[in-house]
Amino acid sequence: MNKNETNQWIANYRTDQPHFGLERMVKLLALRGNPHLKLKVIHIGGTNGKGSTIAFLKNMLVKMGLRVGVFSSPYLIHYTDQIAINEESIPEARLEALMVNYRSLLDGEHAHDLQGTTEFEIITAIAYDYFASEQVDVAIMEVGMGGLLDSTNVCQPILTGITTIGLDHVALLGDTLEAIAEQKAGIIKPGVTLVTGNIVPEALAVIDQIAEAKQAPSLFYGDAYQISHHESIVTGEVFDYTSPLRQGRFQTGLLGLHQIENAGMALALLDRYCQESGRELASNDIVAQALEETSWPGRFEVVSRSPLMILDGAHNPHAIKALVETLQERFADYHKEILFTCIKTKALEDMLDLLETLPDIELTLTHFDDGRATDEKVLKKVAYSRNLNYQSWKEFLDQKMPENEEKKTVRIITGSLYFLAQVRAYLMERKN
Repeated sequence: MNKNETNQWIANYRTDQPHFGLERMVKLLALRGNPHLKLKVIHIGGTNGKGSTIAFLKNMLVKMGLRVGVFSSPYLIHYTDQIAINEESIPEARLEALMVNYRSLLDGEHAHDLQGTTEFEIITAIAYDYFASEQVDVAIMEVGMGGLLDSTNVCQPILTGITTIGLDHVALLGDTLEAIAEQKAGIIKPGVTLVTGNIVPEALAVIDQIAEAKQAPSLFYGDAYQISHHESIVTGEVFDYTSPLRQGRFQTGLLGLHQIENAGMALALLDRYCQESGRELASNDIVAQALEETSWPGRFEVVSRSPLMILDGAHNPHAIKALVETLQERFADYHKEILFTCIKTKALEDMLDLLETLPDIELTLTHFDDGRATDEKVLKKVAYSRNLNYQSWKEFLDQKMPENEEKKTVRIITGSLYFLAQVRAYLMERKN
């Protein structure tokens, strides 16, 4: 199979609705010799902050000299983005070879048993397979959706982490924080240490109860470790970290006040990993360097300085709230042009309510070409009812900002990460 053929083949397994359940994953991986059980896995779930927390943690582990596999989702340009060891994405030839192996299983004598397999399940299985064959020191696996029935949840991790709980995929996971917390807490394993981020009390109570029932030691934000914001600077956020194992002042390479929580949780995970694997704790110097050098595409990412343009994958109310807070803090005196869209399972109206709290904004809705995207008719209707702009996203990106304006302008493209993937690809193409 060449690249186009593999992309076409796996795209056939894409679905608007996830087929929850682990039976197919268990069967699929068993046919490949159970690679997921040969790995030391750190399993990270939560509503928001997973990607950034993983990026911080990966950087620190790499600085310690370890080979670290990372599986993240969704990809922003190509499938290879999702699977990487240290800084290197899986080579395309290797990915294609693994896809050939999985195609033979899915099209062969076991096809009936594997019926209903999804694109995400295949790419997750490939990640486990690749990391095991490369004998990484540790694999960090990001939950795709929910937790309990997510395809990543077949592993036997050495550590688990839950970053935040917010309303997300309400149609699939439940419409209360407690219900969503129960799904996310499905990754907690008996006796395996859990580290949490800054989670609202009603959701944390559910997680605590499940962890206790499974006798999983818990390190909670604000209890086992503390974080306090010191200052915001041009290149990131400065914060103080305190735990029984470490104290220090550090700076994030990612912008936004919420990033200090992600960095703090990553640090708590790192120290616990060192403890449990019998390794010496990383020095504060190594930690400082790793946190400062961390970048993550599509997370308050400045893609252009002139005009000032930021991409941020705020794709649920919890993330939109963090984006709004960051914009208020960093761009209070700017005119804000915001382009927004989301997928069908998202709380569209709630997110628009939050965005409209920002002063001095021009909010534009758009549609992108993806089966998962909110219908164009729905978006146009909402735009009309709220007196918002509606525009093709390419036209929005191509229009020039007004010159000699009294106020500086920042352009923010936000919403679905699937949408940002298309935007990023277009901007890169336009640049070349």
